[in-house]
Amino acid sequence: MQQLRFQQNSGGGIMVHQAILVAILASTAGLLPRLANAQSDLVGFKMPSNNIYCMLEPADESNPVSDLRCDIQQMTSKLPPAPKDCPLSWGDAFTIAQDGNVGVRICHGDTTKDDELPVAAYGTQWNQSGFLCKSATSGLTCTNSKGHGFMLSGSVQKLF
Repeated sequence: MQQLRFQQNSGGGIMVHQAILVAILASTAGLLPRLANAQSDLVGFKMPSNNIYCMLEPADESNPVSDLRCDIQQMTSKLPPAPKDCPLSWGDAFTIAQDGNVGVRICHGDTTKDDELPVAAYGTQWNQSGFLCKSATSGLTCTNSKGHGFMLSGSVQKLF
């Protein structure tokens, strides 16, 4: 198996509107480089089918270890019931922590889908920050260094 490392009309009125637009652009101009850098700092991949997208969620103050999260866009399998405390999307997002003992489905209000992510061709591996994901025509299997994680495809999702 090949190993890959992957590391997006009045004259006066118009003058007022132009001035407001210039002020808004000037105030947000400082954000543009940071947003561009945030986009380029994404670490992850997508499957060739464009059905599964995965991203590394780095450690921060609220979460001292990195997580790997993968989202499935379309599934044919029946979803388990959503937890009562999940008012958001449920059943199509999976995560495993670097030190986790099992992969889990998560309640979420965002997505890892990003068409700018590199493709993990079938038959390749993605190895990053203690996570190993194997891309195959039958689906995606991701594990942490303890061997725990998940196997995902449109028809089957297994947590281990």
